[in-house]
Amino acid sequence: MHALLLAMFLVLTVVLAVVSFIISDPASLPSNRVISITADIFGMCLGLVLYLCCGSDTQWDEENLKAFLMLIGTCFVAAFADEYAWLVDGKNYLRIPNLITNTVYYGTTPLMAYSFWRYVVTFLNTRKERVDKWNKIFLTGLVVTVLSIVGNVWFGYYFSVDEAGNYQRAELFSIPLIYAYLMLGMTLLLVIIARKRFQRFQIIALFSYAVVPMAMGVVTVLTYGISLSSAVIMMVLMLMYCVLNVVQSREQNVAENELHLASAIQEAMLPRKFPPYPDRKEFDIHALMDPAKEVGGDFYDFFLIDDDHLAMVIADVSGKGIPASLFMMVSKTLIKTQTIAKMDMDPSEILERVNTQICENNNLEMFVTVWLGILTISSGKLVYANAGHEYPALKHKGEAFALRKEKHSPPLGAIEGIPFRKGEVTLQKGDILYVYTDGVPEASDLEQHLLGTEQMVKILNQSDTEDPSKIDAFVRGKIDEFANGAAQFDDITMLCLRYDGPQELAGKEPEMEAKMKTEEISKDAEITGGEELTVEAEAGNLPKVQSFIEQYLEAADCPPKEMMQIGVAVEEIFVNIASYAYAPDTGEATVRVRVEQDPKCAVITFLDQGKPYDPLSREDPDVSLAAEDREIGGLGIFITKKTMDEVSYEYKDGKNVFTMKKKF
Repeated sequence: MHALLLAMFLVLTVVLAVVSFIISDPASLPSNRVISITADIFGMCLGLVLYLCCGSDTQWDEENLKAFLMLIGTCFVAAFADEYAWLVDGKNYLRIPNLITNTVYYGTTPLMAYSFWRYVVTFLNTRKERVDKWNKIFLTGLVVTVLSIVGNVWFGYYFSVDEAGNYQRAELFSIPLIYAYLMLGMTLLLVIIARKRFQRFQIIALFSYAVVPMAMGVVTVLTYGISLSSAVIMMVLMLMYCVLNVVQSREQNVAENELHLASAIQEAMLPRKFPPYPDRKEFDIHALMDPAKEVGGDFYDFFLIDDDHLAMVIADVSGKGIPASLFMMVSKTLIKTQTIAKMDMDPSEILERVNTQICENNNLEMFVTVWLGILTISSGKLVYANAGHEYPALKHKGEAFALRKEKHSPPLGAIEGIPFRKGEVTLQKGDILYVYTDGVPEASDLEQHLLGTEQMVKILNQSDTEDPSKIDAFVRGKIDEFANGAAQFDDITMLCLRYDGPQELAGKEPEMEAKMKTEEISKDAEITGGEELTVEAEAGNLPKVQSFIEQYLEAADCPPKEMMQIGVAVEEIFVNIASYAYAPDTGEATVRVRVEQDPKCAVITFLDQGKPYDPLSREDPDVSLAAEDREIGGLGIFITKKTMDEVSYEYKDGKNVFTMKKKF
């Protein structure tokens, strides 16, 4: 609304300037005045166009936009004041308006120079503490200069208007220009110092703004009768807008597309199907992650190590953006790989091995806080390790939620070669575990008050349900109530588990007994020739598939990076087969692995006899869109195509055959 009103005001001002010029009878004015006034009106029109362009540019940084609008506004006022100064000059009955308009015109010169400094500083996004001292010095100089110009109204040391209404310069006329030239010089010095952050044409545009007005100032001092400064400066501002900010907006669009892709990768890495194990009655688990606008590194994970052990992970990577997203992907894959490949039930040893791997090539010195727990389903024994993460909340049956406070180990990636503490608790039937990232207790309201862990526990105890999905939804809703519209600055991630205890086979329906028998058989999955594995196409068999593939990759000395990328792709393809190939029934899936030489690469083939479907035929998702604006699905296969060197599909002999190849 304010922007619309200001635009209307600028339009009316331009109209007023044009009408005033017409009423003044241009034919009776000297040609030099007509040229100057025309140039001023042209400059005002350019300023109006620039303002409208800036108002529609949604990619602009707010502080940088304010500085640029100040430049436009000051130049617009200068043009308007200069026009009226020419129109009223020489008219004794308009002596006071003549004095006022010239005073305003003089005052805009130092203000434009200071605004140019602020524009460059905000364009570079220079840290406040580094320029705060200089800002104070320059602002003080601006105030002193403007006050001296105001004082000229009474003392006339810069210019005066005589009784006949004629404008006359004084000997000290050029003094106010000293501040402006100093400011322009300091700004250009900053551009030179930070030249590596500009492209060549951007530097030329910035120098043009400084050099051209300085040249016009020299012309103004040496001559009197023609004033083109406002129009020329406005044209340079138009050049700056086109060269600097349009290019900056384009670069920002590219960066935002990359962030959308990073966010998409982040989302695709997380389990999203709930309930994940509908046939397992011993527990119920749910998790959610609500990412902030700026991509972070939160993640959760859970998977069956075998039929009696459930692993649960929640973590928070330091930093934001694409580096955090990639570090999250590596961390998640390493934790899962180390847990499944070694069939290790000791979270402290798992984190120790992962920490060693992360520290080996951690040139960016990033770290990740992790809570890793392994539940023995048959007994309720929960063994866990906490690497610098938030305290978990535990609710025993019939009791209230309470934080389980124990000493932390350092985050992964922080210190190499250290042991990690291990904790243990036995869950009873009906006990509920709630783990989360710092985005939950550090959620803030409009006044920057934090929710806090104490309030989070109170919210958990206000929930009247034992359903993990409803508990997560209840807490998330209460966070929104607390925030009251405040922006979310961190990912909000949580995982909730309810333990229902071991289930007795006796008394179950015949079909359940048959199902249990099938699961027993699946333990001894058929391995043909050491390169082929056949299992039931169920998500619970993913760890077996991953372990089978990883043992051949390790034997072939596959590097960790390529092994991680293959692991992500294997998870995507197998879970898709388990979820859709035979739905609502079930069937078998076969995985074949071989390692080729020259060039050395892993070739992995998936076969199933489910519904014919070519996943490569689907159009790639538009990752430039926000997650809520994208069509659901297709992201996982898109990531697989991007990370693998070759992918192919064929339907042969009644089977879907999907093959992917990764060089290493």
